[in-house]
Amino acid sequence: MYPIHINLSGRTVVVAGGGLVAHRKINDLLNEEAIITVISPAAVKEIQEWHAERKLTWIEREVERADLEEAFLIIAATNSKEMNSWIAEQTTSKQLVNVVDQPDLGNFIVPSVVKRGKLILSVSTSGASPSLSKSIKKELQQKYSEDYETYLDFLFQCRSIIKKEYPEKNRKDLLTKLTDRSFLYNEEKQRAYKQELIKKIDHNLVNEPINE
Repeated sequence: MYPIHINLSGRTVVVAGGGLVAHRKINDLLNEEAIITVISPAAVKEIQEWHAERKLTWIEREVERADLEEAFLIIAATNSKEMNSWIAEQTTSKQLVNVVDQPDLGNFIVPSVVKRGKLILSVSTSGASPSLSKSIKKELQQKYSEDYETYLDFLFQCRSIIKKEYPEKNRKDLLTKLTDRSFLYNEEKQRAYKQELIKKIDHNLVNEPINE
């Protein structure tokens, strides 16, 4: 498997199934700005609520071939092995397909994921042991706290400033300095450093070192 991260913004995603497995898959998709359609005769309460809130569209029937034709990504998560297999058979080589109970029938699997803002950590055992994936995910959740969300925003903002406003000869040292672990848990230090970057631009002092 070749690991990639895909931008689903504005893309059509079809989820066949309305049970707990489908719910978990959809929950991970909701923040991706995808156009989500759920097709299932029945759906758990949360899916029905998302439909009512217009976060997705729920079509209350069995999936049909025409439902799949325009989809960029398809998740077969019904409670029928035969139906999931049939869905995989209807797709084309240009579509992304995940079959939850028969991963070999699809062309991608969904790893265990830990998100901390812009930081995305994914774990997969390629189907060898989902339990181990969950265990490693818990370890990562503990190791990479929610402080990383603020820290990554800080890194992104400062990197953008440095790449745009500072001469190339100064960039490497400035970008390296940003990874100093002392910034991680100190939001005040983050703010001070970013303000100093901006201040030097305003005073045309981008070639001068930054004092912490």
